[in-house]
Amino acid sequence: MTRTDTYIAFMMDHVAGNHPESFAIAADLHVSLSANGAETADLWAMIGGVLLEESLSAPSRAVGGHRRRPAPSTHVSVDEILSRSGNQLQWRRGLSGVHYAPAGAPGTKFMKLEPGQSAPMHGHGGLEATVVLSGRFTDGHGTYARGDLVLGEPGLRHKPAAVGDESCVCFVAHRPSRFWRYFQ
Repeated sequence: MTRTDTYIAFMMDHVAGNHPESFAIAADLHVSLSANGAETADLWAMIGGVLLEESLSAPSRAVGGHRRRPAPSTHVSVDEILSRSGNQLQWRRGLSGVHYAPAGAPGTKFMKLEPGQSAPMHGHGGLEATVVLSGRFTDGHGTYARGDLVLGEPGLRHKPAAVGDESCVCFVAHRPSRFWRYFQ
């Protein structure tokens, strides 16, 4: 479901520290659970390092002589997320029948699909980042396993369904909305 250019931009933003906490956690999980994620992050970090060295040796073009600093690191660690996902969570059944549990940071949640269960066909109004923590799911665009990062782009429709005889647990992140924070 993830277009290559969206994935590249997402990982570049991660390495540069440009993500909100929710997306930063999703990218950290992907990097820690996937060899492809780790390789991609390393590649963009090397490229960024070379570009930074070149920019530091060139005269500063930043306004007022100040350079933009990366966003602070995430407050919730990958280890915390993985330990939470392995513990007994307070799962709540959503309107769609899919089970959700809070993941501990704004714009994040865990999602669980039981074997053979699917969510209704739907799309997203904004970018959504999903990392598979256990099990597998398919959505009509691909099949995803532990460590895979699935980026649901605005306007793209999909129907996630668990594959196999194991529950599929995922970490789901979106850009927190100022409006919806009042209802959490």
